[in-house]
Amino acid sequence: MPKLWKDTVEEHRRDVRTAILETAWALARERGVRGITMGLVAEQAGISRATLYKYFHGIDEMLVAGHAEHVAQHLSHLEALHNEASSAGAGLHAMLRGYAQICFHRGASATAELHGLVHRGDEHARNSADVTTLFAKAVRDAQDRGQVRTDLAAEELASYSLHALEAAGQARSASAIDHLVKLVAESLHLQGKTAGSGSD
Repeated sequence: MPKLWKDTVEEHRRDVRTAILETAWALARERGVRGITMGLVAEQAGISRATLYKYFHGIDEMLVAGHAEHVAQHLSHLEALHNEASSAGAGLHAMLRGYAQICFHRGASATAELHGLVHRGDEHARNSADVTTLFAKAVRDAQDRGQVRTDLAAEELASYSLHALEAAGQARSASAIDHLVKLVAESLHLQGKTAGSGSD
């Protein structure tokens, strides 16, 4: 198969897969996980049932795959926030705020049923480990520059921060998120925050 044709086919497959996952998630939020069928997903995605089954064999598999895509996007976004900051401390603060916002939007859009489905099993464990590893690296960078407390290991501080920020999923306003991020940053003895990010 010529390379150009192969690239075109692969791009088409990625587009179809993305359309399937986005459709499945939208339907799950609207109707609930058990309120959708493979036929409905195929119809809404504009493909045949036969085509759908070439990609996924069931609704649960589809939604778990969609969640994995979301996690990958979140990791990329958080890493970019860190890399674009002016200092290690500012980068960590941007990540704290970014993760709080992710939790807030997740809490506002995902049903308890959908949340329970995708936050279990080996895939969820791997996703959680990837997020913790990313935050631990950012904490360690800030520790090396004297911008975060060093009496606790980076992994422990990262795990604490992530668990604390999960509360943003229940926040009712932007100010509540700001307050939560400030509390977590203060508990880390975080320095080097940028102006306008809640710093003094």
